[in-house]
Amino acid sequence: MGNCCSNTAVVTRHSEMPPPPPPPPPSTASYPTAVSATCNSPASVVLSPDKPSSQQNSPPTPTLPEQPPAIYTSTFQRRSIPGPLSEQDLNQRKSAPEKTASFKSGDYTISYAYVSQRGFYPDSLHKPNQDAFVCQPMFHNQDSFFGVFDGHGTTGELCAQYARDVVPALLQQHLAKNVNTTQALIRAHVDANTMMHSAPFDDSMSGTTAISVLFQTNEIHISNVGDSRAIVAQEITDGAASPQLVAKALSIDQTPFRKDERDRVKKTGARIMTVDQLEGYEPIHENWGLTLGDEIDESGDPPRIWHPHGDYPGTAFTRSLGDHVSEELGVFAEPEVITKTLNAHDKFIVIASDGVFEFLTSQAVVNIVKVYKDPLDACLAVVEESYNRWLQFEVRTDDITCIVLHVEPSIAAAAASKQPPVKASKLHGRNSIIAGHDVLVAMQDSLRPVRGIGVDINKSWRSRDTIIGGYDTTARMSMASEDSLLSSSCPQGDTASLLLSPPSDYDVKQHTVPKSAADFARLERMVQHNFLFSHLTADKLHDVLSVMQRQVVADGEVVIHQHDDGDQFFLVDAGRFDVRVRAAPVEPEAAPTTDDSLDAAYGPVVHTYVASEGSHPTFGELALMYSKPRAATVLATAGGGTLWTIDRSAFRSILVRRPLRNVVQRLRNLPLLRPLTVAQLNLLAEQMKEVTLEAGTIVFEAGASVASGQFYLVVQGSVTIAPPLPADPTTIHAHDSFGDFILSDTPSRTCPYRAVAAEDTECLCISRDAFEATVGNLSAVVEKNNARRARKSATSRAKQAAPLNGVVVLAHTVSQALASLSQIDQVRVGPTIWQDLVATCRLVQFGGRWLTLRSISKQTVVQSHLKHQLLGEQDMYVALGRDQAGVAPLYGVAQTAHDLHALFDVAYVGVLEELVAFPLSSEAAIQYYAAQLVVAVQLLHGEGILTRSLDPTHLMVTRQGDVAVFGLNLSKYIGASRTFTICGNPEYLAPEQINGQGQTLATDYWSLGILLYEMLVGTTPFQHLHHDELAMFNGIVSFSPDSLEFPPTSSPALQALIKGLLDPKPASRLGAADCFKKSADECVVPQHAFFQGLQWDQLNDTNAPLLAEASAKFDRLVAAPTSQALDLGVPYTGDAKWMQEF
Repeated sequence: MGNCCSNTAVVTRHSEMPPPPPPPPPSTASYPTAVSATCNSPASVVLSPDKPSSQQNSPPTPTLPEQPPAIYTSTFQRRSIPGPLSEQDLNQRKSAPEKTASFKSGDYTISYAYVSQRGFYPDSLHKPNQDAFVCQPMFHNQDSFFGVFDGHGTTGELCAQYARDVVPALLQQHLAKNVNTTQALIRAHVDANTMMHSAPFDDSMSGTTAISVLFQTNEIHISNVGDSRAIVAQEITDGAASPQLVAKALSIDQTPFRKDERDRVKKTGARIMTVDQLEGYEPIHENWGLTLGDEIDESGDPPRIWHPHGDYPGTAFTRSLGDHVSEELGVFAEPEVITKTLNAHDKFIVIASDGVFEFLTSQAVVNIVKVYKDPLDACLAVVEESYNRWLQFEVRTDDITCIVLHVEPSIAAAAASKQPPVKASKLHGRNSIIAGHDVLVAMQDSLRPVRGIGVDINKSWRSRDTIIGGYDTTARMSMASEDSLLSSSCPQGDTASLLLSPPSDYDVKQHTVPKSAADFARLERMVQHNFLFSHLTADKLHDVLSVMQRQVVADGEVVIHQHDDGDQFFLVDAGRFDVRVRAAPVEPEAAPTTDDSLDAAYGPVVHTYVASEGSHPTFGELALMYSKPRAATVLATAGGGTLWTIDRSAFRSILVRRPLRNVVQRLRNLPLLRPLTVAQLNLLAEQMKEVTLEAGTIVFEAGASVASGQFYLVVQGSVTIAPPLPADPTTIHAHDSFGDFILSDTPSRTCPYRAVAAEDTECLCISRDAFEATVGNLSAVVEKNNARRARKSATSRAKQAAPLNGVVVLAHTVSQALASLSQIDQVRVGPTIWQDLVATCRLVQFGGRWLTLRSISKQTVVQSHLKHQLLGEQDMYVALGRDQAGVAPLYGVAQTAHDLHALFDVAYVGVLEELVAFPLSSEAAIQYYAAQLVVAVQLLHGEGILTRSLDPTHLMVTRQGDVAVFGLNLSKYIGASRTFTICGNPEYLAPEQINGQGQTLATDYWSLGILLYEMLVGTTPFQHLHHDELAMFNGIVSFSPDSLEFPPTSSPALQALIKGLLDPKPASRLGAADCFKKSADECVVPQHAFFQGLQWDQLNDTNAPLLAEASAKFDRLVAAPTSQALDLGVPYTGDAKWMQEF
């Protein structure tokens, strides 16, 4: 079990004990009993007649006899994925049976298998497997018992083995006395915990979790202590053509992520914090697992339980066996017990340690298991995938244990469930939960988050078509629904919602469709000229083609329906396909056959795709970019045809893969770099270079000058560090660093020790200059980060202390004019300046001063999944500091009973597009607004924030006629790295956004170039194509600045500026070098000839070109004396506690 318990909660469980032996080969009996070591269950555990076990009892002592590893044979083929262990090493670490076994339970035949794999810890290669398990098909009478025990701490393996032996023994005794099953399970765990405290090993800071399933005829009883998990795969249909296997929880993790468990342990005086919160790096909050601005914590550091007066024990769960020290803080061993009746729709059960569920969702596990008919093969696949996931995010792996039980009903049981499975309202469907259902329903949203899965949700609030990124489109407001792009009923325009942040558990290997070399060559020729594929690297193109599936279509078969949600791309290999469009498509009662009936059902033929040698048309390209309703119906004709297809999730998953997560994790574990944010460490990881040091290479010599030295992170191998005598030399290994003094601020630049490669050693390195060019001077960065964290902490405390309606000031300086504004209802609400289906912006007045208030109903925040977005926006404002030129100045936030409010210390009159028609009247006006936006972009880029808001629908105009980026709802912290979530006006998208190369900060300069062109010409370069998005996107990726047409009166300087900004190559684009400059004086864009003569420091003192128009509109807005209500009138009756961070 990883990162569970230690005095610092950064768990390093060193042990010189050899690894425990795997289970012996199963017996030839019909019902073999398997345990994770030789079964040493006590023949008898004495209990007092009417009392639970006490410490007077003589507890059994588990032993660890030496045995050869179990040998298994299987049809499962291991994938060849690079890692620190060879296949032979992995097999030696595994415990598994020779073959699958089976038993009867009531009306069901259960076939089962297990696999347990010892973890890989580079600093403790012989660390024992702390997982234990038991499989007893003949347990008590006709009952069967299966369980997994996940140990932690220095004696975790002994705790797990003890619980494995004692819990079943105690349960047998209680059942033999006819104790109620639920009570027998509870007492078995509680008694085993009491007895463990007297066992001949120390369980003060060690213990084990426990998850078990007891089969009693047609019922199963699930007992859970801790954060291992049991799930059942249920066959469910929800309007689908065929039933789907869906993961359903049989247990809920008992961790501080659960509010009920959190509140329970806090009553004992315990503190609940992450390590970062404990050490002061993060403010105290309860938003663990959320993506808050740029603080995306990929370290997997969960909230932990701490003593009120000490930095211990740091347990990441709220229940366990053992952990004696934690008991006074509410960590106890009483299990939650769920009882379920099996039915014919339950296909298999998985019991596993958290080594499986750390990086795999329950559904991901089900998706793996369902591929295999043999439970042993399924176990091997789950364990292997879990192992690979650990190595993607960590430099170690946890112990991993998995039991899979296939459930096969008898004919009678199957006949009892003849009705087709339906999606039930209860968690397990069809009233199958007898007891414990309330626990599952109440806690199903309290699971600890699966690491490696992030969320990036943004929403368009503007009038033009805006593409946005996100995960859950179905739960959003209708404006952000998947069919809104083609809707003409929305007065504010259309919004397309993209699904461009695909689940991180997509695995190309598992989805590969076998193809011959000829197939690959043929597919490459087919897609070589398609704009979505032509820019892919060879590796990514190969992966995309690998997962493409062949689809044979019959004559008359409909491939896609007009207005259906689209998520698949099609490549025509052979055949003829008609494209039909109907103004108001209807579902025909029967499949049409004649041309007349086809026209009536689907509309007339507007195009035909015909495949021939050398010509293979495609359709559905936009579906790979974002979720857009189909614009037409496509059906096969002339005898049918053959298609190749790929869905958006697969395509985007392949495009966005990044190899740096494990490097970031290693860097974050270094004390020197601990104060840096994860985003800053991401930048370092991208800039560090690989180097191989041959054995004997002298890297540093004591006393030598280190003016050109490097900071090193050891990836593989070892380095000997020899300080001056009399100190002894030491050897550092993988994941350690040396050369830290290179980054220090000490005036002396001499090496304090000698560093020699003890063997061929692989390292990542970076020079001081490169380090500072990437993130800045280390001391300055640490100071800045600490100041920002202090501001975040102060803001968080202010929010928690603020009453309802209270204003929490986020501005760095409190305005004297607003000093007495403490309640949001003190403002007088004036006219609405802009509104959409999400937000309402109004002018408000306080003390004679006009401000702008953006209000969003809490109901909308819940339905549209905007919580992360709004919190991230606030974090970015905190990071910007005092200077917010060109960005709408957020003064403070407040919440009422039903709404969330953001108060901006400026009076806006509307968006730029509404106030003025392009082109602008003069180049002087273009120069003025271009300069304001350059200032805003450089401000945001200085903090590593990608704007994605530089178009006329996202720029607000003040009453003085100035423009500003209003809100940071589309913005994102990326630093020097990339992001793949597409956001923005389609006409403003850059080539790198469309072709999958990913956006950098330089992408903002492309948007600026498009905006300046529109200001000059009146249209964007691609506006003539906006009715055909496919043609428009193709035009963007093939764009050349030389194709631009300028008015004959435009100056060469402005033309050159626009051409430079619209360079299709991000690296050479004008402004790309500015993204990493620390001083505005060094930037290229402000020095461009177009800005010659502009007094940048006097920009705010100059009358804006749109002053007259803005002032006139402001006067019209405030002329009406009518005052509006503060609340938007949308009631909210849900839980308000989660909104305390607003």
